[in-house]
Amino acid sequence: ANQTLTWLGVGLGGGTAGTIFYPLEFTNISRRSCTLWGYPRVSAISQSGRQIGKSSRHFPARHRVVTLPPGWTAHAALGIVEAGNVCSRPVTAAGLKVHAPGQGNATRLPFQFQACWHKRVLVAGPVQPGVGIP
Repeated sequence: ANQTLTWLGVGLGGGTAGTIFYPLEFTNISRRSCTLWGYPRVSAISQSGRQIGKSSRHFPARHRVVTLPPGWTAHAALGIVEAGNVCSRPVTAAGLKVHAPGQGNATRLPFQFQACWHKRVLVAGPVQPGVGIP
């Protein structure tokens, strides 16, 4: 069962070299502490929920087990690569499908961005303590 609520901290987003980063937030909504370790798996999805392109790859970073008391939030950096740099005919994704590490169900987040069929535009970092502020 999912103990965490997944949401996207959308601000301006911090960008580097054709990739814009957003914090993916994981809030513990249960009554007991939970732990998260590792990387979320993120996919671009169409309006009908079909996956567009390949799931996120990991960018290596130091990580450790993050313990979340009830109501606390952790985050992982989600990078969206400029689709025009990846494929010649980008399509508009309707959202993100996010599997938090070790959590059962995926969360769908409405979020429009350019993606590529058959290619990867998403990179994800490991879960880190605290709320990620863009």
